[in-house]
Amino acid sequence: MKWKGSKSPRPRFHILFPIERITSADEYKALLKRLQKHLPVFDERALDAGRFYFGNKEAEVRFHEGETSIIEFLDKHDLCDSEPSFKLSDNTAEDSNNKATQPKLGIIIPEGRRNSTLSQIAAKLIKRYGDTGKARSEFMLNCDRCSPPLDSKEIESIWKSAQKFYSQKVLCDKSYIPPEEYEKQHRHTKVSPAVDDGLCKKGLSKGGNGSGDTPLTHWDKPVPFDNPNLPTFPVHTLPDTVRGFVTALAESTQTPVDMCACSVFAVLALCIQGKYKIQGKPDWIEPLNLYVVSIAEPSERESAVISAVSAPVTAYEAEENERRAPEIEKSKMDLRILELKQKQFENQAANNKDKVDSDKITRIAGEIANFKVKQPLKLYVDDITTEKLISELAKNGSTAIISSEGGIFDMLKGMYSKNVNIDVFLKAYSGDTIRLDRVNRPSESIKDPALTILLTVQPSVISGVMNNHTFRGRGLTARFLYCMPRSLVGKRRFSTAPIPYEAKQRYREIIEDMLSEENDEPELITLSPEALRLLEDFSVSLEPKLRGEYADISDWAGKLVGNVLRFAGILTRANRIRCAEFAFDDPQPLVVSADIMQNAITLGSYFIHHAKAVYDFMGADETTADAKYILNAVTKRGLESFTRRDFMRFSKRFSKAADMQTPLTMLVDRGFLWEQSERSNNNKQKNTYFVNPLLFSEDE
Repeated sequence: MKWKGSKSPRPRFHILFPIERITSADEYKALLKRLQKHLPVFDERALDAGRFYFGNKEAEVRFHEGETSIIEFLDKHDLCDSEPSFKLSDNTAEDSNNKATQPKLGIIIPEGRRNSTLSQIAAKLIKRYGDTGKARSEFMLNCDRCSPPLDSKEIESIWKSAQKFYSQKVLCDKSYIPPEEYEKQHRHTKVSPAVDDGLCKKGLSKGGNGSGDTPLTHWDKPVPFDNPNLPTFPVHTLPDTVRGFVTALAESTQTPVDMCACSVFAVLALCIQGKYKIQGKPDWIEPLNLYVVSIAEPSERESAVISAVSAPVTAYEAEENERRAPEIEKSKMDLRILELKQKQFENQAANNKDKVDSDKITRIAGEIANFKVKQPLKLYVDDITTEKLISELAKNGSTAIISSEGGIFDMLKGMYSKNVNIDVFLKAYSGDTIRLDRVNRPSESIKDPALTILLTVQPSVISGVMNNHTFRGRGLTARFLYCMPRSLVGKRRFSTAPIPYEAKQRYREIIEDMLSEENDEPELITLSPEALRLLEDFSVSLEPKLRGEYADISDWAGKLVGNVLRFAGILTRANRIRCAEFAFDDPQPLVVSADIMQNAITLGSYFIHHAKAVYDFMGADETTADAKYILNAVTKRGLESFTRRDFMRFSKRFSKAADMQTPLTMLVDRGFLWEQSERSNNNKQKNTYFVNPLLFSEDE
């Protein structure tokens, strides 16, 4: 119960586990992370290697004897179970699956988690496929996800441990069914429609006559079109200064952690844009502003999240304007005085030109031309036109758009003017000079503009954006980071824990710290050699995928390395309170560490999954649209089965039955339908499509 830095007094305890001596800091940190994963009760912010303990004479010590070391315990659970061994309390922040928030690896398996993650994967694969070549090849594919790559000897050791686990544990379990035996037992599900008696309106035999002669089995849940299985935001990548606030906000508002995290990330960018830049290479410098959009239905409490994350910015703006009020008024008076002097000289020159001092005229003219009236601080806007946005950028060099609606896209499409004008958004993202010349208006030129955008919009709004050829053709859609969180509607709790004061205060402190910095020129954040190598490896691995795996989003993915670099810069600055350093000496230069770069790459992996889903979903092709139409038509009529001829009788969408085949195949592949083929008496093939009864279940 003592103060610890800025931490208030509260009860604490330490648990010490005896282990073999470890001399590698990386190995020790990896062990701490494994321990925290299986026992989330431990503080996720206390996982660094350099820990030491404060003594307390009144401390109570309890000693428990045991036969298993903590490392043996973790090894066993890494092979047998990937779930945490200790569930957190109801007050713990939860993700969109109502599970305690845990680090998500995404497509990259970072250093420190490679051994434990691959051990889990190997155990699952060998249980599923047995000790076969297929299991081995699948395991090796997952090994390629390690960054940096794991040593081949270490990989072989992990696989041998999995084989030992399979032969000594799995095969000895009487309840375990070997893969080949399981295949024999369930092979009939490929022959008869998988329909559950409890979900069907009537029994269906193999011929579909409803006699119920054929045994009925269980349907799998179909793969939805609109809700892809996307990764949850990797909260562990966020700095300690904001991580607690993000998880607590998600708990308090009962909103997806993705929406909260992405919104906070955009606010961090708002606070430092224009003040910092990051150097990737000697001739490559990126600004630190971001365009972020979260996609959610109106009932997802977007406004509550936007209000909470922007509250410290709004409060700082109000306090600063109150402090600046006398200075602002004085600057207006100074300008009026200069203008009066100018008028006096003009009158003197008009009455008696010979007695006017031309040097004074030149001096006053120069003072008026260079005089800038102090403006009230305005850090962000909401509903704004392009011309007004340029004026705001001209005043301060930077601004932000924060809105829980998508009205800005309507404006860009020409709501306020006949022509689409997106140049300011394209140039402000990259920091390119903006020049505006209009009739009856003064010309404006903004060098190094910086604009951050944070929007939460409905799917219908973003669909219009993705299908706008101008927006995509000119690269506007490629500049946004997309987030499609899983909906919590229907699963939200009424009784929730409020945001702890400490978490809210830490978030407010880092926001105020970044906003209060005043840099005459943008400060440059650099990369450590290790961070540069990680970024280079990521770039090299991504490049060939732009013509392969990510060819359909190559415009967006082509900017991913630059965005990862921006993430690294924002994470580095937001990782510490910095303005206090000015009181003693010049602040230490900001350098991106390898850990922060790895976190930035993990964020890049998260966003590329969501971007791909947005492009696929919002830019759906004709086949997908046809498949959705068929699905809606058969479920609306409550059909349990139908043929193509049946469908043609009540729908005029398709001119001939053959046009339906491709979308029907898509529905079969996704598990919405099951296709049965049979030959009639005249040897003609007839295809009957059975509808997944889970679509009619009230529980789904």
